[in-house]
Amino acid sequence: MTAVTAADPVLALPETALPALRTWVADHVLAPVTVVLAVTALVCAVFRLSGTPVPMAVQLVPFAVSVLVFGLPHGALDHLVPARLRPGTSTARSVLVVVALYLVVGSATAALWIAAPLLGFAVFVAITWFHWGQGDLFVDRLLGDGAAGRAGSVLTVLVRGALPMFVPFVAQPGAAVQVVVASAAVVDGGIGRAVLVVPAAVRIAGAALVLVLVVLHVVAVGRSGGPRWRQVSEDLVLVAFFTVVPPVLAVGLYFTLWHAVRHVLRLELTDPTSARQLHRGRLLAPFLRFARQAWPITAIAVAMLVVLAVVVRRVDLGVYLALIAALTTPHTVVVTWMDHVQRTWSRRAPELARPAPRTKDVP
Repeated sequence: MTAVTAADPVLALPETALPALRTWVADHVLAPVTVVLAVTALVCAVFRLSGTPVPMAVQLVPFAVSVLVFGLPHGALDHLVPARLRPGTSTARSVLVVVALYLVVGSATAALWIAAPLLGFAVFVAITWFHWGQGDLFVDRLLGDGAAGRAGSVLTVLVRGALPMFVPFVAQPGAAVQVVVASAAVVDGGIGRAVLVVPAAVRIAGAALVLVLVVLHVVAVGRSGGPRWRQVSEDLVLVAFFTVVPPVLAVGLYFTLWHAVRHVLRLELTDPTSARQLHRGRLLAPFLRFARQAWPITAIAVAMLVVLAVVVRRVDLGVYLALIAALTTPHTVVVTWMDHVQRTWSRRAPELARPAPRTKDVP
């Protein structure tokens, strides 16, 4: 039994709880998702060899699911993050600050898209590259493996963000560019007739960059002295996945099952009740608790999506991506602040949840 008080620097979960938590997360959250992506890559490889395209209706399923499950809701608790991670911050102040952030930064993102749609999409890709990389970095620190130190953190963010954001343009440039055109056309219909091509030299340079980043990441993980299997297997699966799976299906599955699930787990660990449940190996109860807390903001986001579709008179993936772009920028600011408070970029395991208001025993 370990006592947890308001003075404890590691919150809600004692250090002795971390090994059990790490085992549950690795075996019951991360490993199944990696297997799903690996199997999907194998199936799509067979389809490509047989010359059978994956129907677009099938490719869009993960994005459709993400509107209500994991994807869009994964940022729906941003307004509670300051209150959870900064003792003494009231819920009202937390909500006001984050809402103001979303209004200012989200509006600026939307304005950029309206003024220069292709530039707006390029900025969206760059921000998502960083944001998805930092999502994997948090998991590395939580599990106590991965590349160590700040240099290792930078390398992790670079490689893990590059695989979903860069590999599709290298391996399947035609399909990837079509997503860009369709998204930019939401605010500029003329772009829908544009023909964009990724030059062969750019693809070769991009492939070389990805190869170098993956090799450096594997070497850095090996030098850190920790286990290598999870890191190496995830790198290889992600490279294969984004090489052979059609970009729409690949990004949709990754966004919903890989990135969003990891961030939901991170949010659950900022809540003492959910954190203790996770330590005991309970996965469903913390998720249901998260879903109850997230549904109001999720409903607002869905309403925004409907309004946007009505305004632009379109109902397609481009409309959804345009909304996600406007929400991703302020969401990334919130997560970057979380990284700072939880010391994610340092060698230490991150702080997990808010201090308990009174002394209690944690089994």
